[in-house]
Amino acid sequence: MSNYHVNFRENPIEPPDPEQESVLNEAGDKLKAGDITAASTLLRKLDNFWYHNKWTVIVVTFFVSVAIVCLVQFISRPEYDSSLVFGSTYRMNKEERADLEKLLIRICPEDFTGDDEKLINIMEYQVYSEEEYDSEREYYSSITNEEGETDSFQINRQYNTSEYTNFSQYTMTGESSVYILSPYLYGILLQADRLKPLSEVYAGEELPEGAMADGFGVALKDTDFYKYNPEAQVLPENSIICFHLPTVGGRSKNPELYADDMAFFKAILDFEVKE
Repeated sequence: MSNYHVNFRENPIEPPDPEQESVLNEAGDKLKAGDITAASTLLRKLDNFWYHNKWTVIVVTFFVSVAIVCLVQFISRPEYDSSLVFGSTYRMNKEERADLEKLLIRICPEDFTGDDEKLINIMEYQVYSEEEYDSEREYYSSITNEEGETDSFQINRQYNTSEYTNFSQYTMTGESSVYILSPYLYGILLQADRLKPLSEVYAGEELPEGAMADGFGVALKDTDFYKYNPEAQVLPENSIICFHLPTVGGRSKNPELYADDMAFFKAILDFEVKE
């Protein structure tokens, strides 16, 4: 047995000095105990703040994010020279819409925005009246394929109601004044006194070919715009073109912009091909 022993009284074990004690952080560097204490205090404060203000932070962050997205979209949104609303049972495909847009840009009388580029915005709504909806559904149910199965009408009533609601709401924004509509939608705006008389649009001039007896719309099929432009003939021939009255908000409340839209409207109706 070894005679070596340790005298704990003469050689007491000293407690570690907090100033000297260190541990390794995730990167392998030494952190002093004082640093650990400070970090822990900060974490406790952050945890306490989050506990008491969690929902406030979430709500504020949400609205700030939405505001930033809206601002970016507003800044990057193109400035249109005018616009047109098309409402009917027919929905154009991508190519037809692009071709019609190019045609309208060619017809637009001038670069109203002065940015050396003419742009026309097309808003489209697919809406059926009750009679049109039932007739279309009956038509599709009468079609059979080679296996003897009947086809199904792809438009449900919920979609139709949603499209009509969106159309109605948009007409009140005042962002568009030029409309090409089905007889059904035209009748709704006419009965609601939302359309501008052609006599006021032309102010003493001769009314265009195809003017309706009610004095507010023009039969699209009677215009040269429709007769001589295949791009326009994708629209139903029973469509009616009309001009909306100005609203209390949106683009139409600005007299200058409203005049630009009226000039665009007249350019469509006055388009002619000299034979």
